Amino acid sequence: MIVSVRPHSFIGPFPNNPEYANKEGTRERNGLSGIDAVRRIVETEGRARKLVEDAKARAQQIISQAHHEAEMLRQEAVSSAQKQREEILQDAKEKAEAEARQSEIETQQLLVNYRKLAEARKGDAVRKALELILNS
Repeated sequence: MIVSVRPHSFIGPFPNNPEYANKEGTRERNGLSGIDAVRRIVETEGRARKLVEDAKARAQQIISQAHHEAEMLRQEAVSSAQKQREEILQDAKEKAEAEARQSEIETQQLLVNYRKLAEARKGDAVRKALELILNS
């Protein structure tokens, strides 16, 4: 088995090596010159920056929409609670008024009964009072 060894360098391309050189002898193995590579890096960074900015804007839009929806839900909950409170108070008021009317009817009936009882005993009371006065 024959293994070919490629020259490596951390400094740059090897213009004399046919694997890394092209017609001009100044391009790297991917076909870009140093300026083209820098330009491509700058363009890629620009696109990446734009993507990040777009993502931030979209995230802010989502957050804003979520806040708006949360506020709407809160307002709906408050409105529903107020409506429920008003219904409960109205029911309690109606029950209290019905109880008050019933109590008034019962009180009037008691007064009528007491008057009848007082009228029935009035004669007995007058007779006993006269007996006491006359017998004394």
